[in-house]
Amino acid sequence: MTKIAVVGGGPGGLYFAALARQLDPSRQITVWERNAVDETFGFGVVFSDETLSGIETADPEFFQALSAEFACWDDIDIRYRGQVTTSGGHGFAAISRRRLLALLTNRCREVGVELRHGETFDGEFTDYDLVVAADGVHSGVRKAFPEAFRPTYSTGDCRYIWLGTDKVFEAFTFDIRQTPHGVMQAHAYPYDKDNSTLIIEMREDVWRRAGFTDGNALEKIGETFCDLLAGHKLFSNNSSW
Repeated sequence: MTKIAVVGGGPGGLYFAALARQLDPSRQITVWERNAVDETFGFGVVFSDETLSGIETADPEFFQALSAEFACWDDIDIRYRGQVTTSGGHGFAAISRRRLLALLTNRCREVGVELRHGETFDGEFTDYDLVVAADGVHSGVRKAFPEAFRPTYSTGDCRYIWLGTDKVFEAFTFDIRQTPHGVMQAHAYPYDKDNSTLIIEMREDVWRRAGFTDGNALEKIGETFCDLLAGHKLFSNNSSW
């Protein structure tokens, strides 16, 4: 019997566990996730048609459950200097990260994966035939074995924040605008019938001149992109720059 430990119960870790178990039901697979089963961050997660085709091929049953809850659209709108340019025929779908995790959790349980939410991995790596480090950009597994993984790090020049809004966009929307502090960009897309993701990005120097903090982000972004939001609310979910 093959024993597999998956450290991190995000979408990647859960999806791997569900597929690996289906490929060989004799595998003993355990997923450790430090957060509670209904605790997460962020808003909508977007998929292209190409990605969805791969999911459908790998697990048709999960694909059916996933696609039943999608918000779907084909257009990309680019807003720049008062004009909107639309490009059609692309094919996108999105779902809230919370619902995505719930569906993946259900799929893992259906196929016999052991899930340990609210727990950190406390075993010995040598007890397992395979350990999957799915614990994110700040991976504790990677940090524990730097000589084996040999990670490289690079720092970008931009800041971004992942927010939500109750404005439902009809297209994948990119809004690029010149502000007194420099260029800022929003990109937004719907993820259910009532909400959309809104990501704001800018260079580090623009972010500093604008005086952004985690605490004032909603207010300042609401003012800067008030015409795009058209009176709709912004909200945060453990959102930070």
